[in-house]
Amino acid sequence: MRLIMPKKSNIKPGYISPYEWLKSNDPPKGVMEGHSYGVNCVVIRYSTDEIGEGPNLHVHPYDEVFHILEGRAEFTVGEETIIAEAGSLVIGPANIPHAYKNLGPGRLDSVDVHLNSEWIQYDLPREGEKLSSREFSKE
Repeated sequence: MRLIMPKKSNIKPGYISPYEWLKSNDPPKGVMEGHSYGVNCVVIRYSTDEIGEGPNLHVHPYDEVFHILEGRAEFTVGEETIIAEAGSLVIGPANIPHAYKNLGPGRLDSVDVHLNSEWIQYDLPREGEKLSSREFSKE
């Protein structure tokens, strides 16, 4: 039996090796912007071994989903503080400032899915913070 779908996708199956999108492997960091592949998402792999380290306060004009693979993180999403552990998902709504930091002990490893084909970020550092580093991007 052949399944017929109502609408055919415009994208083709693809494979992106870790060497094509990860800038570093220990800890893993990298960015894949979907527009290069016809996909409407950006995938960011962010990891740090440093306690207290993480992206500073910023905002995106689209929604974002964070998946904590390893460790614990303290998220600030708008006025809320969320403690997320390995296996957790955190939702970051569009146009709501958010940030997260490694609580430790050990490594924080996350995959962040931006629901947009390109990465757009506006930094809003709090007092004493510098602008977020894009060190894990491929730029």
